[in-house]
Parts: sequence; structure tokens; C-alpha cells
Amino acid sequence: MSTEKIIFIVLIIIIFFVYYIISSMLKYKGIRENNEKHSKFLDELIIGDKVVLSSGIFGTLREKNERGYSVEISKGIIIKVLPSSIIGRS
Repeated sequence: MSTEKIIFIVLIIIIFFVYYIISSMLKYKGIRENNEKHSKFLDELIIGDKVVLSSGIFGTLREKNERGYSVEISKGIIIKVLPSSIIGRS
């Protein structure tokens, strides 16, 4: 193999490596930003807010604590959910 071919192959490998590193960093940054936004959203929720769960269920926030949230989905029916399952306000 000639020196030019070896240099070309090494350059291609370096380009793919740099692309992989940059794309991984951007993906991590996006995930981190989404987690921060969701944490801020959860901190802003107050008892009585209408919320939507990731399962598509609508309800009213009744309790917030460190173990999870309680959501009333119908009169007298309260379920406990993880904070990650609350995706928005309704």
C-alpha cells in the first residue's frame, strides 16, 4: 500500500472519530437540558394544577413529596405516580 492511501485511511478514521465524539456530546447536552427543563417544570407545579401523565391520563395534582406525586384522576380516585410520568399541564 502506498503512503498516500494509508494517510487517506487514517484521515477518514479521524474524521469519523471526531464526528462520533461531537454527536455524542450534543446528544448528552440535549438530554441534560431536557432533564433540567422537566425538573424546573415539576418544581413550579402546585397542588390543584391540572396535569397530563405520560399514559395520556388527565388529572389534578393533590400531593407532592419526595417519594412521588398523588394525582386525582376522577372524583375520589387518587393514584400515586412518579415525577417522570407527569409530562405537562392540561
